[in-house]
This record gives sequence, structure tokens and C-alpha cells, in this order.
Amino acid sequence: MELVKLLAVVTRRKWLLLQAVVFFTVASAVLALSLPRQYRASARLIVSTSEADASVLSDLGLQELAMGLSGASDDIQNHIAMLTANPILERVVWQLQLRNTQGQLIPAEKLLVPGVDAPFRAPSTVSVAQHQGTDIILITATSDHPDRSRMLADSLGRTYIEETESRSRRETQEARAFVDSRLEVVRAEFEQAMSGIADVQQREQVVDLEAEVRSAVTRVSDLMLNGEQNLARIQEVRAQIGETERFQAQESSGFIAPGTVSENVDIRNYREELSRLQVQRTTQLLEKTELHPDLVRLDSQIASVESALAKTLEEQHALQPNLIKLKTELAGLLKKGVELNAAIERTTERFAQYPEKMRTLSQLQLASSAAEQVYRSLQDQSYQIAIAEAMSVSPLQFVEPARLPERHLFPKLMPFLVYGLLLGIFFGLGLVVVFEYVDDSVHDAQDLRGLHNTSLLGLVPGFELSGVTVAEVSPTHELSEAFRTLRSAIEYATPDTPAHLLGVTSSLPGEGKSMVVAHLAVSFAREGRRVLVVDADLRRPTQHGLWGLNRSRGLTSVLGAGLGLSDAVQPTAVSGLEVLTAGPDSEDPGRLVESLKLRQLLLEAAKGWDVVLVDTPPVLLVNDAGVVGRVVDQLLLVVEAHGTSRSALVDATERLGLAGIKNIGTVLNRVRGSVSGRESYSRAARAYFRRGDEGADEGVA
Repeated sequence: MELVKLLAVVTRRKWLLLQAVVFFTVASAVLALSLPRQYRASARLIVSTSEADASVLSDLGLQELAMGLSGASDDIQNHIAMLTANPILERVVWQLQLRNTQGQLIPAEKLLVPGVDAPFRAPSTVSVAQHQGTDIILITATSDHPDRSRMLADSLGRTYIEETESRSRRETQEARAFVDSRLEVVRAEFEQAMSGIADVQQREQVVDLEAEVRSAVTRVSDLMLNGEQNLARIQEVRAQIGETERFQAQESSGFIAPGTVSENVDIRNYREELSRLQVQRTTQLLEKTELHPDLVRLDSQIASVESALAKTLEEQHALQPNLIKLKTELAGLLKKGVELNAAIERTTERFAQYPEKMRTLSQLQLASSAAEQVYRSLQDQSYQIAIAEAMSVSPLQFVEPARLPERHLFPKLMPFLVYGLLLGIFFGLGLVVVFEYVDDSVHDAQDLRGLHNTSLLGLVPGFELSGVTVAEVSPTHELSEAFRTLRSAIEYATPDTPAHLLGVTSSLPGEGKSMVVAHLAVSFAREGRRVLVVDADLRRPTQHGLWGLNRSRGLTSVLGAGLGLSDAVQPTAVSGLEVLTAGPDSEDPGRLVESLKLRQLLLEAAKGWDVVLVDTPPVLLVNDAGVVGRVVDQLLLVVEAHGTSRSALVDATERLGLAGIKNIGTVLNRVRGSVSGRESYSRAARAYFRRGDEGADEGVA
């Protein structure tokens, strides 16, 4: 039942709903056509390394470097974080010269967070994500020009590949520079030692050394070789510690490597707690201000969790097994270097027991042999580092460069039209509900029954009788049938005391009471009764216009000029129906209505005609209706559907009741649709009366 009522409300205000739908649909189309177009291009990078490169490095004895290359694809999230880091984005902004409307280079973070007004500006943006289930990184760029979106995606990928290659080569170049510097020193030491041996051998005529001297020389040589290797390893360990500490320095509460999160349960819990508090704060910001106690408490909790997270992260960095292992190894290498130097000094001191000649020669031979071995070892390391530098490549490679987008991604006309249509429907329904809620007018018989206890005598449909007078309406017309029903209802309402003198009024002007009087008079006359219509609305008379009569004589002539009733009455085109117009204008119509002559005139008319219908002024504007109401037998109240307010109808009913006037009932005038009150009957009713009119026309013909 409520659904039927809702459907009736929507049908009644369908134009309001249609206007809302049309407005939002057109507005959506205009918005879709006016917004700047956005184009999207995507580039794909794969995180991998060449198995052939790793095999060659392993064959050369560079197993650690080979393992490092083969493990470059273990943590894709680190690459994604580095791709969206400010240094990389700033290089891309500079390369492409991305500038704002003021001609300044846009900040790097604007490529990731364009702002809430992005749909109206179509700025250049990028996003980096892992292709689900693969080792492929997807770089997506959006811009207001197709070429710019393609270049932005390609430039970001290419810039990061160059950066990773440069960083990889930088490590090997530092090691190579150290080895080359040591080569120059060892070469000079070797040449100096060989020159000294030649001088001593020539001067002292020394040909060979004792077996013990050779053994000592070999030992010192081994110690020095171990010392150089130990020194090289110290540099390598220090470089690894520095790289690890640089990576740890990048970690903060805003960015934590997945490996760190997976290793430490406390860090994972703190991050989850921080995310929950931030989501809760964002939700409460929709309803509360920044100074609200709940938000202040949440900010305090967020600060506390961030402090605890930073402290736990610092402890995690300090206790990282790999870093501790490297530092422990470095301490051992430093201690080993001290021990090697002490061993070399102890071995060298043993030569004091040899004669000065043999000691000098042994030292020179020892220095030359050690320098030769160290020089060869450093040459091998330099060769291996050169190979590693040449084979150092980025772990990321292009799988698919970005292609030029053929069509724009946003805005699309069809989705905008659909959204506009749906928004128009929802907004239109909301307007219908609001207008229906604030609308105080009587819509149908159900509204009328719920306002006062008077009976509803009839429903009169709304018709425009263009070019046809009241007297010319066909008896089979739906309007005639409605007034025939009203006439019968009036007779049934007063079976014991028939209403020979019936007054018709309304709450306010414009509700159609005069037209109701005219059609009701025609209905009574067609029944064979003598009917008189009295226009007692002396301020705004209308009956003379409905019947095509003049106002030279009428009610004011009888009441003021002493004209007889029979002389003032004018006949109409309807047999048995006569009209007493309002007559000429009066200076004081209220005095005429309140005069005793009006009562006598109406009583005289009731004796001369079967039915007298009195058209009275509106109840709420003047007191004429109350005066006439006390004279007539019954008073009929006309209510305009969708025009008369509920408050006005209640006030009119209460005023009539206080005046002691008997209200025979109510007529709901100008009803839209079917007078039956159900829209489902209206089509059949119109077809029925249309066939009746056609039959009548055929009979006349």
C-alpha cells in the first residue's frame, strides 16, 4: 500500500523528477566535455639477473659478487620504494622539465600525490606497483598529453636502471682504485728491493743464502701476503658495513623494509597499531575538529606508537645479525692485522744474529720476494675487479616500454552520463519527498478524509473546456457524469429534508466554486427541475461570464434598486435553468449581503424554483459566506485538489462550525487523473466516456 502511495506521489511530481534527471544528466555531459583529458601509459620492468654472468663470476672466484647479483630480485618492494624516492623523482622532473602554471619545477612528491583538484587540472602523476604473482614492476604514468605520459613512465624506469647500474659499478670502482694504488706502492718496493740486491751482490759478492734465511724469507713473505690480503678484506668488510648502515638509515616509521618487518614481531605490531590509529583519526576528522579531545588523544597515541616504533627499529638495527657478524669479522681482521705485523717484526728481528752482510742481503731478498708475490696477487685482484665492473649491470630490465596511448582514460562521456542519470534520479526522488513533505495542499480524497469529519460528496475531474460553454457540455461527458454523481450524493445526504436552497462556497478564491455551481445547476436542470443560480459573490462575480449574460440587472438591482426577482432573472441555453447575476457593482456589497432583503429574496426564490444554488464568497476572506450559510438549507464546501492547503481547509471548517452553519459535505474539485481515485481505472474511464461521446455524436448526426 505504501508503495502505491509512493508511486502516486512520484507520478504527481514527475516533472520535478524529470527536471532533476535532465539537469544532472546535462551537467554530467558538460562536465565530461569540459574536464581536461587524462592519458595513461604503463612500462614494465623485470627484476632478474643473467645466469651466465653469475656463472662467469663464480668461475673467476668471485662467488660473493655472483651471489649478490643472483639475489637482487629477492626484495621487489625495496625497488618499488626506491623508484618512488625523491632523488629519482627529482631527476625525472628535471629531465622532462615538468613545471606548474607559475613556470616552476613541480615538487617530486606531487608526482605521487597530485591533490584533490587533480580531475580539474590533469597533472602528471606516477604510480609503481608489483604485478601480482610475478617479478615484474609496473610503472603507470598519467598526464594531460599522451606523449608526456609515455615519456614519464619510460623516464622513471630508465633513470632508476641507470642509478642502480651506477651504484653497482661505484662499489667495484672503489675497490679497484684501492688495488691500483697499492700496485704502484708494491711495484716501487719491488724495484727498490731488486736494485738493492744487485748492489749488495755486486759489492759483497753474495751468491746464495742459508736454508734458514730462505725459510725466514718465505715466512715473512707469507706474513706480508696475509697482511695485504687481510687489509683488502678489511676494506671490503668496511664497505659492506657502510652499505648496510646506509640502507638502515633509509628506514624510518614511514618506510620499513619488508625484511625488517618479517624479522621483528614488535615492529609489525607497532605498524599495525599505527595504521589502525591513523585510520581511526581520519574517520573521526570527518565529524570532529583537530582540537577535539578525541583527536588530541589519538594524536598522543600516534606519537607514542611512533616513538616506540622508532626505538624498536633502532634496537633492531643495532641487533641485526648480518651487521653484528660484519663488525665481529672486522674486529677479528683488525686483531689479525696487528698479530701479522707483530709476527713480521719478530721474524725480522731474528736476522740480527746473522752477519751484517747476510742480514742485509736477506732483508733485500725477503723484501723483493714479498713485494713480487704481493704485486702478483694485487694484479690478479685488479683483473678480477675489472671483469666484475664490466659485468655489473642493473637487476632491472625493460620488459615492455610504455606505448603511446591512443585514447584518453578520463573523463569518459558514457560513465558520466550514467552517473548523472543515477544522481538525477536520487536527487529528484529526494526533491519529490521534500516537496511532498512541505506541501500543505490537499491532493486526493484520502487527504481530505483525514482532515475533518464532513463527508466527501464527490470528485470533479479537471477539464479545460476550450471553446465550449457550460451549457454545451455533452450529457455523456465525464464531467457531466461527475456532477450527476455529485447531485445524487447531495440528494442521498438529505433524504428527509431535500436541499431546495443550497449554498456553495470555498476556503479561498480560485478553487472553482463558481464552476461547480454552474455544472451542478446544469445537472439538476437536465433532470427536469427548475433551477435558479444566484451569484452572491458581489466582490468577484463570475456567473454572468460562464453563461454569456450581462450584469445590467441582477442581485444588487433587487436588493438596492427595488427591482423584482422575476425581472432580474435571466434565462440560459439550458431548459429550466435561470441565473440571477450579481448585477451592477455596489459601493458596499457587505451591507447588501447582511440585509434582510437577501434572506427574503432567497426564501422567495426557494418557493418559485425547485432548486436554488447560491454562489457565495470564500469563507476565510469575508463574512458573506457565514451570512448566506445561515439562510440556505445546506452549505456545500468546494476544495481544489493540489491547490487548497490543509490549514486553510481546517480553518474554514472551524469557522463554519463556530457560526453554526450546517455543512452538507465537501466536493474535491479539479482532480487529476481519474475521479475514481485510482489511476488504474482512468484509462478505462476515458475510453468508456469517449465511446459514449462518439455514440452521442452519431445519434445527433
